[in-house]
Amino acid sequence: MKRTIIIVIIIAIATIAVVFIYRNMNSNFTTMNANDFELAIKDENVIIVDVRTADEYSGGHIPNAINIDVKRAGFLYEADEKLSKDKTIAVYCQGGIRSRKAASLLSDGGYTVINLAGGFSEWKGAGKETE
Repeated sequence: MKRTIIIVIIIAIATIAVVFIYRNMNSNFTTMNANDFELAIKDENVIIVDVRTADEYSGGHIPNAINIDVKRAGFLYEADEKLSKDKTIAVYCQGGIRSRKAASLLSDGGYTVINLAGGFSEWKGAGKETE
């Protein structure tokens, strides 16, 4: 019984910590639904970045997207090598969590960022074009 209470307390503390961290992530970026995101990426001053793994990217992605895996060490270094701060960066992942992290990191780094709510799953579910 005592062990169960300790486990429940640990889980509760971990959950609170995750919520606190998630809520305090930089929100200096705009999150858009699939329709608004589709309109935004038509602009020639927007670079589309798929922040999923290379395997996920090769399984299908938004046309013209480049792949920079947010989970890889050196994400910001690679972003600085491939992206321009003069353009808007449109990020997405599979479900929206990794892209929020990427959007936060990029916006902290001086980029203007838009994020696809619901990620690639939402994009496909809305019947949008993929390659």
